[in-house]
Amino acid sequence: MSSQLEGAVAAIAEQIALEQGVELYWLEVRTSGPRWQVTVYIERDGGVTIDDCERVSRALEEPLDALIEHSYELEVSSPGMDRPLYTRRHYELAVGKPIEVHLHSAEGPTVLVGWLQGLSDEELWLEDASGVQVPIPFAAVRSAQVVESRFL
Repeated sequence: MSSQLEGAVAAIAEQIALEQGVELYWLEVRTSGPRWQVTVYIERDGGVTIDDCERVSRALEEPLDALIEHSYELEVSSPGMDRPLYTRRHYELAVGKPIEVHLHSAEGPTVLVGWLQGLSDEELWLEDASGVQVPIPFAAVRSAQVVESRFL
């Protein structure tokens, strides 16, 4: 699979999502042998419904069939409450929410959990359980995700 194809799928998915009144959150294109899996995550204010997912899926079928020459499985979904954070926009939408941050560390796995208070171009600010605001450089972040379900 080429990154060029993945970029073309993302461009189509982004346009169709907007036409259907939702926003493309993230896209995954995976292969396992001859089998392809295209997963499109969408969101909108107030949350995504099953009808939103169905509309986007149906609108994607024809353009993706024309683009992807192999058989593939298409899934359209919400990223969920405990969603991964990949882009700056994702972090901006998560301000004020609890997040879990996995850091690159020479000493081994390091995980921080706290409330995302804000961000700049270079770092995010996490308030830990003791109320201390901890600056974390984006360069040190291996992965991050919202963890709201832990606080329900």
